[in-house]
Amino acid sequence: MEFAITLGIGGWLVLLAGALLFGVIAQYIGEARTGYEWLADGIAAVIGAVVASEFIISTRTFEPVWDGLAIVPALIGGLALGLIVELATRFLTGGRYTSRPIAV
Repeated sequence: MEFAITLGIGGWLVLLAGALLFGVIAQYIGEARTGYEWLADGIAAVIGAVVASEFIISTRTFEPVWDGLAIVPALIGGLALGLIVELATRFLTGGRYTSRPIAV
């Protein structure tokens, strides 16, 4: 088994731009307690997208593929891992998704 990542520069730029967008949007939804929650979310989104696009071999047959990036699997993988990390960081740091007081 050969270990190779076939992403080109354009593929990496799309991944980084998508992760940055995901992280910034997640930061501004609700009330985040830390200023760096977006960074953890973005890193998780990149990792999920790369794993889904490059390491799951059966997804290479999915179209469209742009500059070595299988877009649909990368989008699904990035959103899945990004949302898991977003939920974990939000609740572990004491943040919430609503600005209204929560009744306890």
